[in-house]
Amino acid sequence: MLSKHLKTWLSVACLFGGLSLPAHALETMTLEPRAVSQAIKLDGIVEAVRQSTVAAQTAGTVTAIYYDVDDNVKPGSVILEISDTEQQARLEQAQAAARAALANKRDAEQAFERIDEIYRNELASKAQYDQAKNQLDAASATYRRAQGALKEAQKQMSYTKVIAPYGGVVTQRFVEIGEVVAPGSPLMSGIDLDLMRVNIDLPQSYAATVRQHQLAEVILPNSEVVPAKDLTIFPYADAKTHNFRARVHLPERQAGLYPGMMVKVSLPIETGQALTIPASALITRSELRAVYILDNQDIPRLRQVRTGYEKNGEIEILSGLQAGDKIVLAPNDALKQIKAARAEQDA
Repeated sequence: MLSKHLKTWLSVACLFGGLSLPAHALETMTLEPRAVSQAIKLDGIVEAVRQSTVAAQTAGTVTAIYYDVDDNVKPGSVILEISDTEQQARLEQAQAAARAALANKRDAEQAFERIDEIYRNELASKAQYDQAKNQLDAASATYRRAQGALKEAQKQMSYTKVIAPYGGVVTQRFVEIGEVVAPGSPLMSGIDLDLMRVNIDLPQSYAATVRQHQLAEVILPNSEVVPAKDLTIFPYADAKTHNFRARVHLPERQAGLYPGMMVKVSLPIETGQALTIPASALITRSELRAVYILDNQDIPRLRQVRTGYEKNGEIEILSGLQAGDKIVLAPNDALKQIKAARAEQDA
């Protein structure tokens, strides 16, 4: 059954076809074909671009934990500490060895400089010169090894303070204070919510077209549409489903999205011409779709239409209208104008 409002619209449109109405007050648009793209919509799963597990790089006992699950971590923050007793002892030994090696190297350099000068004045033998040169080479090699050992000891010492590689949120903690860890032991996992992307499975029948267009939009759970960046289609299809894995990147710091959520991804597959009207100009009652148009006498007439897709506030018109029709943008204003004309006639 038609609603009361729709019956009113239809009866008014029929009864007052011969009225002369002040249509100048109605806001209208002239319908013209416009370029549109047909698109497919696929389900996609959100994932963080940066998600990783931080592992221990040195052995020791966990002495401090500064962050837990769901905590926000800034890049470069110390997230936990490991005991450094052994590392400190090795560092001190390496420092002492490096100092001794440097002293020996300087002594060997001075000895070689003396022998070199005497040798050039032919006051020292070739054997003495070679001996001094060999001692200098050996001292230099020992010094280089000592420096390498010192750098390694410093590195092992730095590993006792575990640093966040990037900013994000802690998703899992694997250790407790007092627990002994070895190199490779997982410590914490985290994700960066500022950089996210969406993975989709693209049917092979659309792969070539989508790869050609390189365009995509992501439809969020709140129906907001955001342009995607960097569409990537993997160069192989799944052997079982024959779908191509594809992914698109979301704008940075996209609010309201978290890894694992499902969204829709719209991918254009065809470009053509279509008639579209603003969604606000469409009258919808049950299964009926209609708009007001102005006839040759600028009188609003109700015209039933068949609609297609809706995107960004625009609705495609499949039938019922043609290019050049004048569409009333505010149907309630047209109805008020018709009712006012009827009241004048009844008076």
